[in-house]
Amino acid sequence: MDSKKKGIIFMWIAVILWGISFVGTKIVVEYIPPLTAGFFRFLLAAIALMLFFRKDIKYTKKEFFILSLTAFFGITAYFLFENSALQYTTATNSSLIISTTPMIYLIINDIIKKSFSHKIRYLGTFIALIGVSILVLNGKFILKLNPLGDTLMIGAVASWVLYTLFLEKLEHLNSNIVTRDINILGSIFFIPLVFLELKTSNTCPIFSLWLQPKIIIALIYLGVLSSALAYILWNQAIRLSGSRTVTNGIYFIPVVTVIADSIILKNYPNIYAIIGIILVLGGTVIAELKQKASY
Repeated sequence: MDSKKKGIIFMWIAVILWGISFVGTKIVVEYIPPLTAGFFRFLLAAIALMLFFRKDIKYTKKEFFILSLTAFFGITAYFLFENSALQYTTATNSSLIISTTPMIYLIINDIIKKSFSHKIRYLGTFIALIGVSILVLNGKFILKLNPLGDTLMIGAVASWVLYTLFLEKLEHLNSNIVTRDINILGSIFFIPLVFLELKTSNTCPIFSLWLQPKIIIALIYLGVLSSALAYILWNQAIRLSGSRTVTNGIYFIPVVTVIADSIILKNYPNIYAIIGIILVLGGTVIAELKQKASY
């Protein structure tokens, strides 16, 4: 198996883990404040990665600075923007805005590298974006714009784009160790946010409820599988298959969520969901017809 195919397999596993993670997140945030839940999630991920990967990298000052930026944007800032945005805007708006990430990344990456992708890749990425839009809107074009919430979600998109760009600068280092250190730093950056969240909360958290079996199981899934393992696979996928290809995997997250919803909760997709899934699959295939080209 060549490295590109291996990378795509890694991408698919990460996407599946992230797609299912929405169920675990929904369970956890019913009892634990969002940012605090994010801290515990990545703390568990950091602990799991430290148990499996014990070697260290002697980072140069420049490398450690880039590593810190990668951790901040890919973990702390992304989840800060996303969780905050969901308090003001709708899930539909959030999903649509996040779905623009592959397109925005493609444009920004091409501008930075001054090596523009073939128009076929842009066409395929745009078709996949339309597919996600149909999937999310579910035939009901009802968008309630919220300037604050939508702007915060755009911040999440920008954070993930920056995370990917900074991560590429660390490709010469051991990916597993880098992923471990990203989770450690991301957890540390969460700490002041957790204190602020718990201090400003209108209600005192009922800590005994945090120890319920379903909360513990959900946190373990989010930390060990959806964060530790998924980030390792995603970062490896970027190295093996390229960031342009792997970033398009974001389109498949809502697809996985729809499939998981129909299997677990018996909420079967309607015609709009089926059309959306077909367009996502077709658009992604089209985008891969031309890997690299310049005008």
